[in-house]
Amino acid sequence: MLFGTLFLSTYSLQDVLGLDPLHGSLHALPLAVAMVVGAPVSAVLLRRYGPRRTTVAGMAVVALATLLMSRLDQTSGSVAIGGCFLLLGAGFTPVMVTATAVVVREGSVRSAGVSGGLQQTAMNIGPALGVAVATTLAPAGASARGTALVVLAAVAALGVLLAVRLPAVAAKRRPDPAVGPGARSTAGHP
Repeated sequence: MLFGTLFLSTYSLQDVLGLDPLHGSLHALPLAVAMVVGAPVSAVLLRRYGPRRTTVAGMAVVALATLLMSRLDQTSGSVAIGGCFLLLGAGFTPVMVTATAVVVREGSVRSAGVSGGLQQTAMNIGPALGVAVATTLAPAGASARGTALVVLAAVAALGVLLAVRLPAVAAKRRPDPAVGPGARSTAGHP
């Protein structure tokens, strides 16, 4: 739902708050900073707290940030706007880092390409669906955008409930049965 939120927020920054594209981008810059700085921090959190806690916390922060964004209006200052984007980036980063780690670790070495391909497919379909949902929920008007952001926050909250089903502890990489001890050697064979 990140891209749906970003899509609606872009219009809100320009239409509701009256910012030009440059100033709107500067207000959204904390999101990018949070994602760049948060990626290595998220890896540490994942190792320390496991996929479940890391994703639940990240999705909760995404839901909170999206809900707060729905409350922005003409009286909102730069700190409030930037804070919302900072929270959105800080919440989304551990979700993506954890998703990548879980997808890659759960598959065997032999199926790593398939696992990576499925993850990339999900990462391409997810943004398209998020923007489609956002545009369906908010066809026109600032008030419709605020309502759509509340719905997207509810979808992120649903993500919290789904994240509870993740493993509590990060899985170790499964060995490839064709490479382990006792496996038949294929060296020299095409």
